[in-house]
Amino acid sequence: MRWRKIWLIAIVFNVLLLFPSMDQTIHASSIKLFPGGQSVGISLETKGVMVVGFHATDQDSMDRAPAALAGLKIGDTLTRINGISVSSAADLSQVLKTEFREKSSVQLEVTRESKQMNVEVTPTVNKQGHPQLGLYVRNHTQGIGTVSYIDPNTGAFGALGHVVTDADTGKVVDMRIGTVQETQIDDIQKGIAGKPGGKIAVFTKNGLTLGIVKRNTPYGIFGTLNKIPPHSLFKEPLPVASHGEIREGKAEMLTVIHDNTIERFVIEIVRTKTEAPGGTVGMLIRITDPALIEKTGGIIQGMSGSPIVQNGKLIGAVTHVLVHDPTSGYALPIEEMIKQSGQKEIGKEQAA
Repeated sequence: MRWRKIWLIAIVFNVLLLFPSMDQTIHASSIKLFPGGQSVGISLETKGVMVVGFHATDQDSMDRAPAALAGLKIGDTLTRINGISVSSAADLSQVLKTEFREKSSVQLEVTRESKQMNVEVTPTVNKQGHPQLGLYVRNHTQGIGTVSYIDPNTGAFGALGHVVTDADTGKVVDMRIGTVQETQIDDIQKGIAGKPGGKIAVFTKNGLTLGIVKRNTPYGIFGTLNKIPPHSLFKEPLPVASHGEIREGKAEMLTVIHDNTIERFVIEIVRTKTEAPGGTVGMLIRITDPALIEKTGGIIQGMSGSPIVQNGKLIGAVTHVLVHDPTSGYALPIEEMIKQSGQKEIGKEQAA
């Protein structure tokens, strides 16, 4: 019996030698990334057109709009009419005219909460003889945010640390493609308790597109930059800390509060592990830098994604503010952002 046990142990040992780990994830400490801190304009185009409202056609009330009567809801994304793709309000109007037959219905392909459904709608006809669904739609959304990290080898980047939602509907933007563009911070709206402030940004005159956004997720937006910009504060990339290396206490946040100049500001890691908005696991942080508090009141809109550095390592990115206390908020570990980014190229060349 004993020799059989030894033989089994030998097999297990050989398997471990051949396959040292079934986890193909590169350890965070082996990855080096440039911290971000740059403010960027974000523009996302939807898959289809998002329903943002209803309007009366030949009825007296908005809730009598044909699309509303058929069951469409604000936040739905309309992707096809009678099997023909639509990607803008102009597309919607043109396809509807082409496909409509008087007193007949059209089939709408709609996405709601990541589920596809087909809705049959009978349009009304206006005085000019054009069919109407009674919809207000939009096919893109824009805003500003902050870059969290940049891969020095591939230009892969992460930003925001949270999902992009439509400003009017509050629904997650089911994006087709997106871009990040060059911006500068023109002014600051200071935050106070109960009323978050924000960065007031303008797109630069040349409208330079910096890169492509490929994913919009609860952990941020992810994509690739056209070229890797020089960092004004760091000449070399920093190692990424694992969540276990993060410590309560002093750290620094990088962000822009004027023009496009990245600055360092002192913050405190209050708690290294807590549940953040959206169900993600994050950190509780507090702004302690007097200059930043004087200027912004604390964490403001447009600051999401601002990277956090501690003990020479890139540890996280700001995501949310506590509305009742703008000096406090949440941050997401960079390690978790990378894991959830879908950017399999990060770390591979460095490990090689």
